[in-house]
Amino acid sequence: MVPTPPTLSQEQRVQASKLAVANRRRRAEVKRQVKVGELTLAALFALAETEECIAQMRAFDLISALPAVGEVKAAKIMAAGNIAMTRRIRGLGPKQREQMFKALVR
Repeated sequence: MVPTPPTLSQEQRVQASKLAVANRRRRAEVKRQVKVGELTLAALFALAETEECIAQMRAFDLISALPAVGEVKAAKIMAAGNIAMTRRIRGLGPKQREQMFKALVR
């Protein structure tokens, strides 16, 4: 038996849609700040402690947003740190965070 999602009213669907759009925009803004160097990796992890939408960002998206890191290099960093491609920032363990810092912070 497959669980079914709750039935939402039109107003609830619109509200959920607006929240999803706001979360995507916030994550895009944070990735832009990381790319241009306005936000450090340590500051981003601190921000993820307080903001739910940042904590839900995929670690791969964060790594690939860093300057001079593309998708191929990000995949190598993830593999070297034993981090699954689907792992989110909140789900990173202390050893995985340490591996990321070693690979990325210079």
